[in-house]
Amino acid sequence: MIVPLAVTVGAHSERFAEEARRRAGEWGLPYLERPARGGLAALLERGVRACLVLTSDGWALRDAQGSLAFTPGLAMVRLKRLAAGQGGDDVLVRLGELGAGDTVVDATLGLAGDALVCARVVGPTGRVLGVEASWPLWLIVSEGLARWPGFPGSCRIEAVHGRARDVLARLPSRGADVVTFDPMFDRPKRSTPPFELLRAHALHEPLDLDTLAEARRVARRWVVVKGGRYGKELRRLGLEAAPGRRGSPLVWARVGPA
Repeated sequence: MIVPLAVTVGAHSERFAEEARRRAGEWGLPYLERPARGGLAALLERGVRACLVLTSDGWALRDAQGSLAFTPGLAMVRLKRLAAGQGGDDVLVRLGELGAGDTVVDATLGLAGDALVCARVVGPTGRVLGVEASWPLWLIVSEGLARWPGFPGSCRIEAVHGRARDVLARLPSRGADVVTFDPMFDRPKRSTPPFELLRAHALHEPLDLDTLAEARRVARRWVVVKGGRYGKELRRLGLEAAPGRRGSPLVWARVGPA
């Protein structure tokens, strides 16, 4: 029998088994004992496609490709540059004209890299709402954000599970200063293993014109969209790429409110 998603614990993490069982019950997922021999690899070989694994470091998503957990990662470089007053070249900050007290909706949260940068810029008086359509990815990032102490001077990120269009439809017109999108699937080249794992478990729904229209209704200032340099996402949406760094694999575009 194929099990799409199960819950277990990591190596030497038996003390977390009770907590993992409880959460599995809340989520309606099976809890599987970690095999004494073979560990997670043995579970994956028995027909389990992916596992939510609880360890002392929190939750991780594990499948045959590898493991994915929340980490500030490369966002820390951007955060440290912002803290040092060197964030003027951050494309998202520049195109969104972000400032203290702003409200930002990150409609494609992923592992929250862009949301962490926005949270630092808008500060304690601002608000960042992150929307993630994939339930496993939302779980990993929301649990990770709850455990992470946060970068000094940042607001807390509110992570919401749902499709971007549905969540945006519930927000009031002009309810946010900036709405951001990162349709990561517009990048055909193979990337790092964690990014490939992220893509494997994300919900593959390209940004459509109706969702973009909802974002423009919600945004007071800008809707910012990230795409791949050699992809067709921006052209398909009728957006023109803003000037960027030569050789960068990414391009950005922005459009004002409707």
